[in-house]
Amino acid sequence: MKKIFFILGVLFVQNLYSQGAQHFSALNPALFLYNEEDEFINSPLKYNNGKQVVVPDPVKYPWEGRLENGMPNVLIDHEKDIVSIYLSSFVGYSPKPPSKVGMLAYYNMSTDINQWHRANPSLYWYNPSGKTGDELISSVYKSGYLSTNIVAVDVESVGIFDDYNAESNPIKLIYLPQRESRNKIISSYEMKREFDNEGILTGFSEMKTDRTSKQKNFTFKFINGDTHMNFLKVKDDYYFVSRLNSKRSSLLSTETLPLKPDNRKRYRRETVTWVGPTLVSKNVDLNIALDMSTELWEPYSMQPFQLPDHENDIWWGLVTMFGSAGFPDTENKQRTELAISNDGMTWRYIKPGVPFLDNGTDPSSDDYGCINIAKPIQHFFWDPYMKNLYFFYASSNQRHVSGRNSGISLAIGKYGKIAGLTASSSEKIFYSQPQHPADGLSEDCLQLFSIADAFYLHSDFYPSLLADVYEDPRGKEMSKLSSYASVSIYSFDKTKDYGLGMFLCGALGSSQRGSTDVSDDYEAVDFLEGALHSTQRSGMLKYLKSYSDSHPDQIVSIKHFPKIPVALMAKLKKATLYEIQFLRQSTSDNFVLDIEKASNYKGGNIWTYDIPQPSLQCHTVDFSDAKPLPNQTLPNMKVKGALAVSVQPQSGNQEQTVLRMYNNDDNYSTIIYDGSSKGFIYKMMKDGKEFSSMSILPPVGDTFEDKLVYLTLEAVPYNDRKMGHYIPEDAAVFTVTCPELGYAASKQQPILWGWKHAKGSITPSDSANARAFAYLQFSSFISRPKKLTIGGKNEQCESPFAGQIFKIQFSDKLPDGVNFFWPSSPMVATKEN
Repeated sequence: MKKIFFILGVLFVQNLYSQGAQHFSALNPALFLYNEEDEFINSPLKYNNGKQVVVPDPVKYPWEGRLENGMPNVLIDHEKDIVSIYLSSFVGYSPKPPSKVGMLAYYNMSTDINQWHRANPSLYWYNPSGKTGDELISSVYKSGYLSTNIVAVDVESVGIFDDYNAESNPIKLIYLPQRESRNKIISSYEMKREFDNEGILTGFSEMKTDRTSKQKNFTFKFINGDTHMNFLKVKDDYYFVSRLNSKRSSLLSTETLPLKPDNRKRYRRETVTWVGPTLVSKNVDLNIALDMSTELWEPYSMQPFQLPDHENDIWWGLVTMFGSAGFPDTENKQRTELAISNDGMTWRYIKPGVPFLDNGTDPSSDDYGCINIAKPIQHFFWDPYMKNLYFFYASSNQRHVSGRNSGISLAIGKYGKIAGLTASSSEKIFYSQPQHPADGLSEDCLQLFSIADAFYLHSDFYPSLLADVYEDPRGKEMSKLSSYASVSIYSFDKTKDYGLGMFLCGALGSSQRGSTDVSDDYEAVDFLEGALHSTQRSGMLKYLKSYSDSHPDQIVSIKHFPKIPVALMAKLKKATLYEIQFLRQSTSDNFVLDIEKASNYKGGNIWTYDIPQPSLQCHTVDFSDAKPLPNQTLPNMKVKGALAVSVQPQSGNQEQTVLRMYNNDDNYSTIIYDGSSKGFIYKMMKDGKEFSSMSILPPVGDTFEDKLVYLTLEAVPYNDRKMGHYIPEDAAVFTVTCPELGYAASKQQPILWGWKHAKGSITPSDSANARAFAYLQFSSFISRPKKLTIGGKNEQCESPFAGQIFKIQFSDKLPDGVNFFWPSSPMVATKEN
């Protein structure tokens, strides 16, 4: 049959008008795969070296005398160009609880960043004669009372989310209702985006009278650390972030219950909770989002955000980190790190342990002790070109200790230049797929490219790059450049390394034209890929010709040509790539690049290690070079999950290590076969102390030795757990199964119900805290361990396992049915030593 190849006009002429841009961070794992060493954090520049632009004045404004835990929220009244800051904190401190908590409002309607004023909403007044929190702050005026800038009371750790897509009540507040929470409730209140003459939300007036009746209550089984919350919205569903506190389940030899005092160290954990497409009162469940970034830093709170024109990109998390106890240089300090998420539920740190915004180094600086950061804003009054991001943050000279007082400081960053991929003088190449594409995204979840949209007249079908490049590549060959950043798009070919098929298009980033100064604009410079110009359509025409040749019976119409799967590649040398941009300049509703399916990818979370030779003693897997796929959690990054191991123990040394995941000898988890008791032990260590331990012995008169044994650890919610169904709590469960003996036994991580009061006097608050202390601790709780040694305790194979180990598998949960292992999958993004 005659082959027909149609190009309809080659370029589609339409009525053209700009319809915006689509931006993607280079750190979006749906674009490129990378490890921690490839990441670069571009810290914003502190304004006036971190000096406060809003300074508390307890003499003139006594309700500002103890702004502990201050958390700022920043909004803009775009009609009047007024910036407002809402600081959630104590507003009436009382030595005898409860103190009065609430929110203060400040505003700036000037082109001068320093010109801040206290709002005068006439909602609450200060009573100079008051003694208790409720006496100090009054909702009605009386003679002698002082007018305040307080806009809300009895709400703690308030986060404000502005949902621009909501048709009604787009302003969403999330907070701990101080008087109603009872270790179970977090609440939300919605209001209109309407402002008074000072740029302050008018909805606080209604909230004053109807909060308890109008608020939506999210009820948990238990909560115990909720602070500094906020919403995010992913794929039309609302989520909110909060916090949980954990403490060890194992007692020291000197400790007995109840603990008086409770000297156990507290470990903070960031949580995320799915709410749904609307905010309604309901029962909800928490999920862990982040554990410690390093042994020194715990997540205290997180402010998630997306920049404008990044709706299909990652979410950033500004994570306030708390200096963990026991490390004098950093304990009780607070600073900011970065995290990202594609799906809103799965989060990971960028450059863990490296601050995005660090404390001042001068002991006299306003932010030497604490930084609590707000989501950034852009403001025309201060930056007419809208290239700056303004990060306001609560700052205090003191560390996170009782009595500190916070003001507001400012740091200024560049739009889009938050963090990126970086390379020094040696070239680095980044791909959207592993070298063997079968180990990467499934074929139905690949990035897609629309050739049809690329052929609209004047459409910018090639990417523009936001990058720090120190050379203008115009008129030069790439091989001759000393600094460059390029992005190339190829058709996907599963038979080729990294899936790179035929070249379609691409571009080089650039310094400012004709100079070595970095550009803050999105740049796109043509380069040659063979004989093909990267910013011309010749690559796509060549692909269409090849497609037509391989489909001789098919009429090929560009206008109706379906999206094709693609693979991406970035090359960097002495450069940092922050973002790529695609412009939409046609009446088409689409951009040329579609990464929605890649961003929603849910595979890659089953990690299997089949021991190549069971007789060999030790195998060590190093995760330091891991390059996770979108939403993938490798064994060392799992906030919850399951572990299954098949072994055959033999008699030998007293302590035989089946496996050990570790950073060092103070922080690890391990499974041990005790040659003395003939039982198996699971143990977790934190900061040199036993955090939890579960041991299981064989039946009396029997032994596990020389028999096939399955070991499982499940740190998953009860409804997802396979073993130990008689254990109702959401805590880790260790199980030993020996089919030959017809034996299975499970042990739960201990929950210390009597940590505060003796049996018979345990309160609901005691129980809620006890549950939270032991909630689902898995591998990431160890502080992101780097190595997994199988058959020994370390790479030197100390305390070796005397028997045989056949298989190890990490997964999100164990499979249903009789099997303990999911169908085998290869190791991904790891290396074996």
